[in-house]
Amino acid sequence: MYEGFSTDGNYRDDLISISNVGGIPGGDAFLVVTESKSAIIDAGYSFSAEKMMRNIRGILGERQLDFAILTHSHYDHASGAAYCRPHYGDCRIISSEYAARIFSKPTAIDAMRETNRSAAEFYGWGDYEDRLGDLKTDITVREGDVIDLGGVSLHVLDAPGHTKCCIAFYIPEEKMLIGCETMGCFASKDLVLSSYLVGYQISVDFINRVKTMDIDKLLVPHFGVITGDECRKYIEGALRSAVMLKDFIINDHLSGKSTGEIVEHYKDVYYNGDLRKIWPVRAFYLNAEHLVPMVIKEILG
Repeated sequence: MYEGFSTDGNYRDDLISISNVGGIPGGDAFLVVTESKSAIIDAGYSFSAEKMMRNIRGILGERQLDFAILTHSHYDHASGAAYCRPHYGDCRIISSEYAARIFSKPTAIDAMRETNRSAAEFYGWGDYEDRLGDLKTDITVREGDVIDLGGVSLHVLDAPGHTKCCIAFYIPEEKMLIGCETMGCFASKDLVLSSYLVGYQISVDFINRVKTMDIDKLLVPHFGVITGDECRKYIEGALRSAVMLKDFIINDHLSGKSTGEIVEHYKDVYYNGDLRKIWPVRAFYLNAEHLVPMVIKEILG
């Protein structure tokens, strides 16, 4: 279905280069470099953040990292941003206003700290320095705002569905969408994994919006950049997967399965070998145990 995907998800042309600098698979971060500026899109986990910083330094050399731009507030996307300023003092963290409010809550930071510890155990990672207390947004953005990356511009799109704080970015100079998990994630060669934790319909609405845009390149969370026809196939696959997962849950519910039974069925079908390598089972259950009753309530009232 998705033959032709880059094996590493990296991209380069005359205006921009994009490289996955995440410290570990599943804790991905994408370094965007233009002639005069640089930014990471998402920042991975806390425990692998220092490795991410070494990866960034290996590409930037003596250049500065200007921004850490976060698509949403989940621990596997935002935690590593707290490690940028000790290495790059002028680096500014950019997020939605909603994500900024989340980072300001000690209870939310404590939850991110605990899920990072759990993920570190899953990966067999050793000790690491916890800097999550330093995670704060410097610049908030919303729909219609533009981030200047020197030669290219990131136009902010509100994209709630996976979370309330999700945002995406369109680069008109590249006809590129920097996506977020409201569109789902690349799970395997044949699977887009939907992850609408806030709402099914608003997620579908965003994907349909994306279908109308002039897009020739797509940065897929936890994978990288895909281009041309494969890009458009992925968008169609994201929409199809969103509907299929909704139907899967509703059919199970109408057949008499309990929420717990539906979650286990969902795990058996969707939590495949590729996902098991990069997604701790605890994180899968946290998502599934929220997603399943949300879909039932939204669709059936």
